[in-house]
Amino acid sequence: MKVTKENLSDIREEYEKAHRYIDEESKNDPPTEPFRSHYSARDILNSALRKVKTLSEALDPESEVATTVRCIHANILKDIAKITIFVEEPRGEVLLKEALELIEKDAGKEPTINVHIEIFNQLGIMACNLCNFPESKQYLDQAKDIYCETKELERQPLTMADLFGTKEEVEKGKGLKLLESNHTLTLYYLAQVFGFLENLADSALYCHMTLRRQLEYNEYEHVDWALNAATLSQFYFPKNHLSQARHLLAASTFMLNCYETEVVEKIANPTERAEKEETLRYRMADVGRCWAKYGLHILATSKERLSVDDEPDEHGVSEAPLTPVKKMDRFVGLDLAAYEGQVTDEFCLTFDDAKLVMLNSLSWLNKAKEYYTKETEASQYAKILQDIASLYKHLAFFEEDDGNQCKLYKRGADQLEEIVEILNATYYQTICREAWYELGLTYSNMLNVKLSQLDEMQARDRPSPHALNKINHLCEKSIRNFKKFIESYKIDLETLELPANMDEDEMQPLLYAFFHIGRLYYRIITPDKRLKLKNTESSLFYYSRFVDCCQDEQGKHKQKNTRKRATEMTSPKISADKTTDSNAATPKHQQGQSNEASTDPPAEGAAGGGAAVQAVVAATVQTIRETGFYGCFSWLKVFRFANLMIKQGC
Repeated sequence: MKVTKENLSDIREEYEKAHRYIDEESKNDPPTEPFRSHYSARDILNSALRKVKTLSEALDPESEVATTVRCIHANILKDIAKITIFVEEPRGEVLLKEALELIEKDAGKEPTINVHIEIFNQLGIMACNLCNFPESKQYLDQAKDIYCETKELERQPLTMADLFGTKEEVEKGKGLKLLESNHTLTLYYLAQVFGFLENLADSALYCHMTLRRQLEYNEYEHVDWALNAATLSQFYFPKNHLSQARHLLAASTFMLNCYETEVVEKIANPTERAEKEETLRYRMADVGRCWAKYGLHILATSKERLSVDDEPDEHGVSEAPLTPVKKMDRFVGLDLAAYEGQVTDEFCLTFDDAKLVMLNSLSWLNKAKEYYTKETEASQYAKILQDIASLYKHLAFFEEDDGNQCKLYKRGADQLEEIVEILNATYYQTICREAWYELGLTYSNMLNVKLSQLDEMQARDRPSPHALNKINHLCEKSIRNFKKFIESYKIDLETLELPANMDEDEMQPLLYAFFHIGRLYYRIITPDKRLKLKNTESSLFYYSRFVDCCQDEQGKHKQKNTRKRATEMTSPKISADKTTDSNAATPKHQQGQSNEASTDPPAEGAAGGGAAVQAVVAATVQTIRETGFYGCFSWLKVFRFANLMIKQGC
């Protein structure tokens, strides 16, 4: 039997009618019947499917015509399966595998190429949604292999419209365009699967390939493309691929500006235009925050580089300084020089370098605050204020003048004070905890600067009452915020008893808070001997609780280690927290946003603390940073260290 255009006309009409229901009519479905058009489309496709089956029964299975009809059959099954999955009914996978089996023996033939890839893509999506990621990757790899083989052998795939027509009616180029579109989807799905498999490097690679292909074939939606590019940048800059991250952020900003000129400004309907403008403001604020995170990373990592001891170790080996990775993959056809020129892709060495990065990030955050206001988006507004505070804190590291350094810390503290002022701690407990802890650290850092100035002043003249009052005021502010942080965990300040089963990531900052408060009480300057004794007792109390808690945790870790050895019959080492950031004690929910200010007790020569004790404290805090509380000493060393601090007033 010969299949003619007339034989397939009814099937083609029903196929096209079904897709009109899916693509157009479904937009008008009422909320009470959200799948009405899809159900109608499925009924029409089932009708077409019966006709195709009747037609195929009269054909020679080995003929070229039979291959074409099987491809039409498989396409219809695939579309029915997609609708079944969309309306959340079972049998979607069964239908897809039936379609796959139908064309299995025709694999590699030009009519089957696109439908074969589309079926594998759908099976890959289904497996991914069911959290079967290895199986999903297997399906998607098969789709990718078909594409690569087609390109290598220069085959000419066909579209569904080509299958319904004669050879003379085949639209040249349409099949190849569909092939490229299907392959872009394959790469996109593979990027998601690699992410779920925690293979982040390959996930980022496939994301970038997807973005590049969308640009190349002009198959993108401006806002989605911009958001994907900005999100991808967040993978690259933590790995110090600064050039690649900046390029992605520049491309994202460029695309949003194109959206404004090519889409928003051409809309005549005021209501629709207002909606698009709101979307633009929303997404530009998000991209701006990504720019700010990029700048924060540069400042924090630059600070880390300059803080690393470049002296050779006992083996004569010096640690190589961090360097930005220059390797990058650029998007073709985008003029991004103006956007990339706004901020560096190098680490900072001087205050002037850091100031440029800081001001660029600050400008983006100020723009973001125009959308995320405290009245409408309180939590996001607070997070922006946290980022601004971090910018001032990191810039203070590069400032050599003590007075200016204190001013920068004060500006950062003002941002954090606004957070605790506008937020209800009951409903925004996590953010308030972060702000209280940061305020305690910030005022403690300001105290360090003021104590350093006091030492210089004492060498020349008697310190003024104003300078002493300033030191006491900073001590009180820092203590007050650390205590609020402690109280947020329902800890009684009279006993400082920690809750049972507290998470280790929360335990660590609490112990740091005890340590800081113990030090701060001893730093309060007063001529009143009774008050001085009271402050010393408070210092002793917090230091003692710090020591006791370290002892308790050390015992717990020993028990865990003993159980592990008994189970495994080995001698594994309990890995200590290797955080080297100056804010190793930052709460879990705050880590990753930024590196914190230095928590070193200053090496002051103030009354009550000998130089040897100062050195012990500084060395101990550095050890705690490098190895964590529970990996820094044996308990005997902890006990000796604490007693030395308590006896000599450190």
